[in-house]
Amino acid sequence: ETRNSAWWSGDSRLAAQGRANEAILTKQGKMERPDLSQVEAVQMGHVMEPVIGKLAQSKLQVELHKIEEALTHPKEAWLRSHFDFAGTENGKTILVEAKNYNAGTRSKFDADTGLLPPADMAQLVHEATVFGVEKIYLAVLFGGQEFVLIPQTITEDMKTKHIQEMAVLWAHVASG
Repeated sequence: ETRNSAWWSGDSRLAAQGRANEAILTKQGKMERPDLSQVEAVQMGHVMEPVIGKLAQSKLQVELHKIEEALTHPKEAWLRSHFDFAGTENGKTILVEAKNYNAGTRSKFDADTGLLPPADMAQLVHEATVFGVEKIYLAVLFGGQEFVLIPQTITEDMKTKHIQEMAVLWAHVASG
């Protein structure tokens, strides 16, 4: 019920993958959300999240805190998100999104150029928009062997565009 009451970062990920219809239909109760709780890769993501957070904290040399609550955008009540970690860097709040991906996906990421798949970028923009920060890091552990930290700066224009694009999708949910 909570998942269907707002547009979350996972929904933005689906939209970036060309699967917005799945998020819309699920929220409207016309499609069931798949239960992924027994999928080992999903379980390992939860197991590895604190480890990835510690790796990011060490590499960034900032203290990170686990965020245990979902937040709502200050102006758009339909836009919500969960977050992994937050900290302070150069006097500004930053977010860190932790991922545990298999080694086969490594070629889709480049820390030097900021290259990452559209779904990951959509999630970062979504989270930065809801939390109200400019800087967010994607912290990825590939195959349990290589840790990569990819910084992204999310501008106000990017946030505004994200809200506008997701508002169109949320309107489909709200209007049935």
